[in-house]
Amino acid sequence: MEELKIHGYTKKDLMKIDPAPLRAILHERTHHTIEVLIYRILNGKLKKPPSFGNQAKFLLDIWKERGLPTSTPDIQWCMRYVQMADKLNAGEKVDLDTKLPESFSTAEMNTVKKLLYDRRSIRQFKDKPIPDVMIKEVLQAGLMAPQGCNVGSTRFIVLRDPEEWKLVQSDIPIENGVMIVICQDMRVYKALKFDERFPQNIYYDAAAAADHMSLMAHALGLGACWLTHGEETQKKIREYFGLPETFVSRCHLIIGWPDEAPIKSERMNLDEVIIRKK
Repeated sequence: MEELKIHGYTKKDLMKIDPAPLRAILHERTHHTIEVLIYRILNGKLKKPPSFGNQAKFLLDIWKERGLPTSTPDIQWCMRYVQMADKLNAGEKVDLDTKLPESFSTAEMNTVKKLLYDRRSIRQFKDKPIPDVMIKEVLQAGLMAPQGCNVGSTRFIVLRDPEEWKLVQSDIPIENGVMIVICQDMRVYKALKFDERFPQNIYYDAAAAADHMSLMAHALGLGACWLTHGEETQKKIREYFGLPETFVSRCHLIIGWPDEAPIKSERMNLDEVIIRKK
């Protein structure tokens, strides 16, 4: 039997590869070979492939064989899909404990609109500490943002020291608050060759994380301003923390207790931005 290769990697390669790229490959194969197919299979819209789920199961077995942790939420997610694939392959019924999205109630929708339409960029902050629990809420929101193929590249650096803020070339003066630098482990993209095939995903992934974090900060009563930076800052961050070249910062968020109430920026009328065929 021909040896199974995944993205060009043999089992021997995968047994030696760093856990971070292996984890990303496991995420991506679980997504593409099980998640995007299984619901169409269950609805009778797609015939189950004979090798359904084999790649994800192969990777999960390697993960376990290497003694890597299986209790984290992302690996549990992979395991759940592999178990569902195993049941389908065995001719067993798969019972989902999920439900379709439902419309929000009026009260819930009002909250959503308050979050989306009232959020504004804050650039001045009070000299008041932010509880760690709130910072973690903001970070968790960024972690839960959508990512192309669920690769799991996002990393965060929390800078509380004003001297460390100087590492980041920022468009606004920073006096108080906390800076969160949104970074990516590029080994993840390179392992999947996404840096060559889908380079746009890299920047979208970082932007989605920043947006989620800004919204969570607003919901918590904090202010936030999302900014980008260039290669000079990326280099300073890497050198200061002793990180490899494959670790890249993309943008940063300044959060704190608002000390200003700027007028909410407005947009053009909706009809002006909808493109229609003439």
